[in-house]
Amino acid sequence: MAADDLDDTRDAAAAFSLLGDASRLAILDALHEARGTPLAFAELHRRVDVRDSAKFNYHLKQLRPRFVAKGDDGYELTAAGRRLARAVTAGTYTDEQRLEPFDIDGECIDCGAEVLSAAYEDERFTVTCGDCDATVLAVRVPPTVVRGRDPEQVVDAFDRWSRLGTEQAAQGLCADCGGVVEPSVTDEAPGSIRYDALAVFDCTVCGRRTTTSFGALAYRHPAVERFHRDRDASLRDRPYWEVNQYVTDEHVEYVSRDPWRVRVRFHADGDTCLVSLDGDLEVVRTEVVEGEPEE
Repeated sequence: MAADDLDDTRDAAAAFSLLGDASRLAILDALHEARGTPLAFAELHRRVDVRDSAKFNYHLKQLRPRFVAKGDDGYELTAAGRRLARAVTAGTYTDEQRLEPFDIDGECIDCGAEVLSAAYEDERFTVTCGDCDATVLAVRVPPTVVRGRDPEQVVDAFDRWSRLGTEQAAQGLCADCGGVVEPSVTDEAPGSIRYDALAVFDCTVCGRRTTTSFGALAYRHPAVERFHRDRDASLRDRPYWEVNQYVTDEHVEYVSRDPWRVRVRFHADGDTCLVSLDGDLEVVRTEVVEGEPEE
C-alpha cells in the first residue's frame, strides 16, 4: 500500500471512529431533522438526550469540523455530515427488509409462461418463473426501495430505480457520492445472470460499482428511442424483466474483445435497429435495417 493510500485509510478510520457513540449519532440526527436550520447550543442540547452539559459539549466538539460546522446562527451539518445522516436515516447500514414471493404481471423470457413472482431478501430483488423455475432477474436493491411500499409499489419503484441508475451512471455521475465514474467492460459476470459480459461504471471516489446490460445502455440513445416510438413499440411501456435486451444478452453480438466492440439488436414492426458500443461504453454507430439484417 502506498503512503498516500495508507494516510487516506488512517484518515477514514479516524473519521469513522468519531461516530462510535450513540450521543454523537443523536447530535447528527437532531441537526438532520432541523432541515438546514442552524441550531443554537441550548436548543441542540435540548433535542439530544444527554443531560450533562459538559459531556454533551465534548461529543459535539468531536464532530467538528468534519461533520458539524459552527456559524453565527448556531450549529449545522457539513456536506459529509448530511451524507452520513441521510444514510443513517435511510437505514443504509441497519435496515433489513423482506418481501415474501408475490405474483406479478409478465411473461417468462425462457418459456413464455405468465406465472412470474417477485421477492425481496438479503437486499436482492428477484423475479422467477413458477413454470420453468428460471431466475429471470436478480438485482441488488437498497432496502429503501422496499420500505414503506406495498408489493405493487415495490415493482414500480424497482423499475424506475433501475432505469434511473443506468442513466445516472452513463452520464458519468456516481449515485452514492456524485464522484466521477470510469466506464469499462467486464466478462466476469455472476453465474446467476445471463450475460457473457456486462457494462460497468466504477466510481473513482467511493468505489461504488454500477453494473448494467448493454441493452439497457443502448436503449438510452435517442436513435433507439426514436426507432421504437416511430413504430409504437416503446420499451418503457413494458416491465424491465420482459425486455430481453435488458435481462439477457440474447440480442447482443460481441464483435471483438480487444478492443471491445459490442452490437445490440432491437426489433420492432419487422425492422431492426443496430447499436454498436465500444469499450468506453459509448455508442459509436446506429443503423436501422428494414426487416431482419443479414448475419
